[in-house]
Amino acid sequence: MDILWIGLAIIAYALAIIGVIYPIIPSGPAYILAIIFLGLYAGFAEFGVGFWVGQTIIVILLFVVDFLTSYYGITRIGGSKGAVWGSMIGLVVGPFIIPVLGIIIGAIAGAVIGELLVGGHNLKSLGKIGLGSLIGYLTGVVCKFFFLFSGLLLAGFSLWL
Repeated sequence: MDILWIGLAIIAYALAIIGVIYPIIPSGPAYILAIIFLGLYAGFAEFGVGFWVGQTIIVILLFVVDFLTSYYGITRIGGSKGAVWGSMIGLVVGPFIIPVLGIIIGAIAGAVIGELLVGGHNLKSLGKIGLGSLIGYLTGVVCKFFFLFSGLLLAGFSLWL
């Protein structure tokens, strides 16, 4: 049974990592499943309060980092909330239209279309808003990888020390 829980934890953690790049796969819930499977493997009480507090913080950060980095990346350049929402929609829809590159193209196109729908700017400012969307997305990816790696280290130290 131990092999089953460890195997499921590894699969869920791998899905969380894939979800960092492909927002279609929600990395937060996949990470929660990985932690639950580790708890079923080792026993939830074995981890201690510090582990669970740390994991809770990581999960919260995984959920909010996408929105915050996109919002900051777009609005810092001068984009509106419409551009932020367009970017989020583009991140989800883009990979269905153009696999792999659709994430980047979808985020940029979504931000530009969202900005056009709410107020329209000149071509130069639309390009900057698209760039802000890309910077926000890439910043979010880096942050989420850092959070997932930190959670994995925390789990590893808690299990084997």
